[in-house]
Amino acid sequence: MKKQVYLATVVSAAIFLAACEGDDGLNGTNGADGTDGINSLVATRDIPKGDAVCLGGGLALDSGLDTNRNDILDPDEVTATELLECAATPTLRALHASPDAPTVNIWVNGAPALTGVDYGQGSGFVPVVEENNVQVEAIVPGGNLVVIDADLSLDYSTETTVIAIDDVFGPVRPLVLTNASDSRITEGYFRAQVVHAAQGAPEVDIFVTAFGADLGASAPINGADTAVFFEDDTGQLEVPAGDYQIRITLDDAPASVVYDSGEISLPAGADLMIVAVDNTGPGDSAVQLVVLDGTTASTLYDTNTPASAVAVHLSPDAPAVDILADDNSTAAVEAIKLVENVSFTDFCDINSVPAPGDYTINVALNSDNSAIATSFPLNVLQGDEATAIVTGFATGGLTPAITPIALPGNTRSVITETKLRITHASPSTGLVDLYLVPAGTVIDDTVDATFADVPFGADTTQLSIAAGDYDAVVTGAGSKTPVISLPGLQFTGGEVLDVIARDPEGAETAPQAVVINYATVPVCPTP
Repeated sequence: MKKQVYLATVVSAAIFLAACEGDDGLNGTNGADGTDGINSLVATRDIPKGDAVCLGGGLALDSGLDTNRNDILDPDEVTATELLECAATPTLRALHASPDAPTVNIWVNGAPALTGVDYGQGSGFVPVVEENNVQVEAIVPGGNLVVIDADLSLDYSTETTVIAIDDVFGPVRPLVLTNASDSRITEGYFRAQVVHAAQGAPEVDIFVTAFGADLGASAPINGADTAVFFEDDTGQLEVPAGDYQIRITLDDAPASVVYDSGEISLPAGADLMIVAVDNTGPGDSAVQLVVLDGTTASTLYDTNTPASAVAVHLSPDAPAVDILADDNSTAAVEAIKLVENVSFTDFCDINSVPAPGDYTINVALNSDNSAIATSFPLNVLQGDEATAIVTGFATGGLTPAITPIALPGNTRSVITETKLRITHASPSTGLVDLYLVPAGTVIDDTVDATFADVPFGADTTQLSIAAGDYDAVVTGAGSKTPVISLPGLQFTGGEVLDVIARDPEGAETAPQAVVINYATVPVCPTP
């Protein structure tokens, strides 16, 4: 019943609405035509150099309404701008590749850009202007010296690398390399430019191959008929990303490898400058590579580059010693013999410590290596240098007990200075004062100690000393009476020296000095 009531109601409503519909009325009068709309326009515009938004100039896309209806987008009609092109500000970076030059500061347009840059160190890119003055200032004892003063005109959308090359008497000079900064790297590729900046190396061929590839059957990236000479470069090359081996050989002599990177991974998108510089550290390789990636500089060592350490026996009551190494990466106790039969006051160079490595060094007191006097950790990376002094007393009850003094090494010769370090390693001597004074100076109350109250085991760190004649004197703390005197030291520049105070031996009645000249350190005796 309810469904029928609802249906009757709907039908009645429909009949009522139909009855209300009347005839169509008359059409009204047409309204007036509206005003035509304003056109929206776009236009490209060259941006001149010096623009506040796009300093290097470029191309802009302007848009807006043509309010004056002249079909031209006038400047006052622009409501939005999109930069289509904008020349990038020129950039500059630097690399110290002069093997006998001191640490340097780099100035750009009279302002310090980089400070304390040592050999083999480089920078990332920094923005500069079009016209630049670049100065390289050598940090030398007694006052710094400008060794490079160059004016560089740089274009927008370029990146420039300044490499300080040659030796101090060459003289040091800039090698300037400029590339476009707006060229894209093909997807899946990396880009590299190899530069020969090692003055001590002859013309070479450069191979970038799969690991272990036969060089006799491979082509150098510089071309089969074109050697790379000092100051030459390969230009920017694109290579598919992947794992590679970089090898440098003498020209037309693929068997004469002077550098081998081992297997390395070169990722897609990397934009590298790879600079060959002289190897001034451990190992037989003539060169090492410095890799500049636009942000930092890092050394890519030859795969066979070891670490080195100079061992010094200064324990007055210990017999001749052997020095053994255990590799901490293994559970076995290898007892690798690094040094054999080194006597009191002897020193020698352990010039081939496998690196990187994490070792425990043991000093054995007798010939069968059963008595270990002392042990100390030695963690080394490729190219590391160190000086390890074994001092103190081996006899039980005497103090200080036999102990190592580990000093960082830096044996690169710098022609503008003498590198000198003085170390207190005499276990029977208390606090001392150290004097380094012009030759002939009388040590009296008018002369202050260069280093005062120096305890056993301490050192001066490596000092930079100007050329000249000097006396080195050690006294008891607060005393003016010499205990050790080294008169008439002649420093001409380029020397690297350690002066180490030791206990007396035999008929000696006072401490003595061991002088290590790193240009003439003998190689350690081994089995």
